Amino acid sequence: MDMTSSMPYFGYGSNLDEEDWIHFCAKRGFDSSGMVEIGVAFLVGYEMKFHYFSKGRNGGAADVVRSDSNSEVPGVLFNLNEEAWRAMDTKEGHPNYYQRKQVTVRTSEGDIDAITYTVVAEKIREDYQQPTSEYETLIRNGLLRRDLPTTALDQALL
Repeated sequence: MDMTSSMPYFGYGSNLDEEDWIHFCAKRGFDSSGMVEIGVAFLVGYEMKFHYFSKGRNGGAADVVRSDSNSEVPGVLFNLNEEAWRAMDTKEGHPNYYQRKQVTVRTSEGDIDAITYTVVAEKIREDYQQPTSEYETLIRNGLLRRDLPTTALDQALL
């Protein structure tokens, strides 16, 4: 297990939906119980983008990119055990579609280093990739369930 695996995972987008995670793990033979929610966090200085087309989702999939503005992407910190990291790497298509990235997120207890996933450069398209309404709903429900703002999502949707 590499060093980053001991850090918490910052989930955003569809990874805020527990049922989506459980369904993925069941379908792929992983134990879903290895991902434990710690609490909400914000990725400051980033914005959400839909510039990657996911064949699995049949539409645009969320990414986070650095932003010059004071924007932030809300999400959740999780502790993942070794199997959950393997499952998340598989779910994110790491390293061919998404890659692990170390980031600093803001929590109620201060700033914390975490690992998130961002789209690899070769998979980014110049134009907006429309997500399906089902995928958008997964993200929106995950945010609303935790009383998190939907601003980053709303701004990413054209």
